[in-house]
Amino acid sequence: MEDVFVEFFSDEALENVMTLLAYKPSKIIFLGHKYLMITKKIKSLTRFAERLSPETRLEFIEVPRDDLDSIIKTLTKICDDHPDARFELTGGSELILMAFGYISATRNLHNLRIDPFSNFELEMNAGNVSKKYNKLQMTVEDDIVLHGGSLANETGSFSTWRFTDEFLADIRSIWKCAAGLKHKWNLYSSTIENCIKRFPGDDRGLYRIPKNVLGSSVELFRIMDDINMVRDYRETGKSVSFYFKNDMIKNILTKTGNILELHVYEVATRSVTFTDAVIGAVIDWGGESENNVPYQHGGAPDTINEIDVILMRGLIPTFISCKSGKASSLALHELQTVTHRFGGNYAKKALVLANPCDVSSSGSSFFKQRAKEMHIWVIDNVYNMTDEELLSRLNRIQNP
Repeated sequence: MEDVFVEFFSDEALENVMTLLAYKPSKIIFLGHKYLMITKKIKSLTRFAERLSPETRLEFIEVPRDDLDSIIKTLTKICDDHPDARFELTGGSELILMAFGYISATRNLHNLRIDPFSNFELEMNAGNVSKKYNKLQMTVEDDIVLHGGSLANETGSFSTWRFTDEFLADIRSIWKCAAGLKHKWNLYSSTIENCIKRFPGDDRGLYRIPKNVLGSSVELFRIMDDINMVRDYRETGKSVSFYFKNDMIKNILTKTGNILELHVYEVATRSVTFTDAVIGAVIDWGGESENNVPYQHGGAPDTINEIDVILMRGLIPTFISCKSGKASSLALHELQTVTHRFGGNYAKKALVLANPCDVSSSGSSFFKQRAKEMHIWVIDNVYNMTDEELLSRLNRIQNP
């Protein structure tokens, strides 16, 4: 017998996949209005199903948004064709739910609801109500695909960083130094980035940089030599020479914000709260073609966004923007836009600041108030936080 579920199509992408995630059935029938069940959303949902349950067949049935009799007729036919179908009630318009209630008065329909936040399922069958917990999970990449995008190959978790035990230890060591230097970290790192461009390494990776160009930033090389992040460090009256420990260490020391992002990622992935994590997420708004090539329009790539860290707790993503310097209101709006586009209303969002957001000034007070209105968590003064304090704050975003 065919295992059939009926989903009432929702504008919230996550609400459309609860039975697919929980049961991976033979068939899911989506009932919805044309203005919601647009081609782009159907394609995204189909791509998602192919990733997580390729054997599940999807059928999409449109009903008018203002004709209750027509909706009742369509639902009645579905019930006749699939008498053992189960109806998932998480999404759906009021009119569709009214039609379902009308039919339920004369038929013993098997229905359920799975809550995306808690994963608890309420099921009603033959007048009996039961409750159970489904341990449902998605990866960050699953979430992006569900919302019509894709993670590009340039994403940091794919291309830049390899999180071995040794590298995780290196992140902790460098973060301790950055937290000690505070605002000097950005100054030193930015100077070193410019010096590396002006004085590139030789074929063996040996760098030789004049001291008068480095200025006070030479302090950072001395610190990195003490913790073995550079090799064969030599300092003369006029220059310094060295090898970076590896390319990942080079990427940390030559881009101001990388160490904060890596610190947030490293601390977060210690927690059992988060089931998946991606750093340096490069999101293509257009998704992928069958050949794993980003869609293009007129020869130009689709819109691209970058998010510093994305964490998953079960089915709920947290989008995190990290700022090692000052953050403007633009940062809030960018985070809001990307989170809504690729997480919907269920997603969480946070802005992590290395330095304190001084609430004594009217500008900073307005900034925090604006973030609160946009439901954006602000975690500031991370330089002065212990790892345990940061982890507690990150966990609270998903478990307020």
